[in-house]
Amino acid sequence: RSVFNPDATKDVQLYKGGIPPRYGGRLSSILDVRLKEGNAKKFTAQGGIGTIFSRLSVEAPIVKDKASFIVAGRRSYIDILAQPFSEVLEDTELNFYDLTMKANYKVNDNNQVFLSGYFGRDNFGFGDQAGFNWGNQTATARWNHLFSDRLFSNITAYYSNYDYQIDFGDSGEDAFDWNAKIINYSVKPELAYYINPDNVIRF
Repeated sequence: RSVFNPDATKDVQLYKGGIPPRYGGRLSSILDVRLKEGNAKKFTAQGGIGTIFSRLSVEAPIVKDKASFIVAGRRSYIDILAQPFSEVLEDTELNFYDLTMKANYKVNDNNQVFLSGYFGRDNFGFGDQAGFNWGNQTATARWNHLFSDRLFSNITAYYSNYDYQIDFGDSGEDAFDWNAKIINYSVKPELAYYINPDNVIRF
């Protein structure tokens, strides 16, 4: 499965070479994914039920034409469906789930604020004997400010946490438990100046 929920995705752009400097130093490629901002006029919901996982997304205005949100989630359940048919799978955990959220608020014609978050996890567990899992958590706050018809800025603050765990053995010297994580905090100010419709300076 893709880590990006298609119900919450507005646009995807892949850079395989000639990566713009605003993305920082990268060795191979960049996948730029933009989320929907939520329906600012009315409540909408969509979803689906499948044999492996189900999904549901909800979007609605908080203040009509001024603030809105979208929440989209997915959950697999192959372990739940298979448990009644096999004693081997009785204590087995084989699933993934994720939750994507975004909200935006238009303060005025020159200022807009965005909040977004993602939480996802993959679990493979076999009772107390062995298991491994990994997941990502992110949170982002962005302030978009328009200085003039040609100059605008985006100031973004974000947090990300990738972690994973491996364990086997239930007690004593046979037990092994490994936990690791990579946590990032950052603030990123960006400005764009449009000289004309064909030329823009980003800094």
